[in-house]
Amino acid sequence: MVIPPYQNPKVKWLWVLREHVTEMRERGQLAGVEVDIDEGYFIDSTTEWRDEEIFAHCALGLIKKVREYSEKGVYDAIVLTGGVDVGFPPARLVSKIPVVGVAHSSLHVASLIGERCCIIQSTSPGALVARHAAERYGLSHKLISVRSCGHSTAQMYALINRFPDNKRERFKLPEVNKVVDDITAQGIAAIEKERVDCLILVNEAMQTFKDEVKQRIDKAGYGEITIIGGFAAAVEMAKSMVNLKLVQLRRAYPNDAMLAKPEFY
Repeated sequence: MVIPPYQNPKVKWLWVLREHVTEMRERGQLAGVEVDIDEGYFIDSTTEWRDEEIFAHCALGLIKKVREYSEKGVYDAIVLTGGVDVGFPPARLVSKIPVVGVAHSSLHVASLIGERCCIIQSTSPGALVARHAAERYGLSHKLISVRSCGHSTAQMYALINRFPDNKRERFKLPEVNKVVDDITAQGIAAIEKERVDCLILVNEAMQTFKDEVKQRIDKAGYGEITIIGGFAAAVEMAKSMVNLKLVQLRRAYPNDAMLAKPEFY
């Protein structure tokens, strides 16, 4: 089950998640895997900005969704989308099945292949939240920088929603190419100034531009730089946990019902 951070009546994003799933299936990454997508928990906010306040509102509804799906006995794992892992720690606590987050998964994948990575976020508040998340995960030494492209998630969705069924047509829009240019510029700055070896796009809307950003990064002479798409990384992490028969550990995400309580943390 794929769960977005919340439901925004002014932003249509489920088709973008379906597009990512379709592309993974076309690449042969989802053989034998069924993927359902929840519409997200409705919160009474249509703001296009993302900061700690809106993330706090999102987390309460998301946790309800996680508990609901983990208790159904239908799903093997849950994938939380969104670029900053909203509600991830409490979700890992309440779920009886594996739960993965996009930022968490992406950072682990980046740590497997390199030493210095950069997350490109939409706006500055989300960038700082992503930095704090990396510190919690113990991977802040691998995350050299978190940069923002200056375009909110809602702005990016508004652009790509003009052509939901024709990816090629999206890139005929000057506004879309401006977003791609700004993402690319931040990526090149991270490569040149911070010596990163890997770029991470965690926002699902931003990930629709991944191939175009990669082409421009290559053209700039940095073909050795890898770009990780957060959604695919999270799905692969969920698959791995299921195949390895692993679930988040009670001692890492404890509640008062834990039996073998450690003497100290």
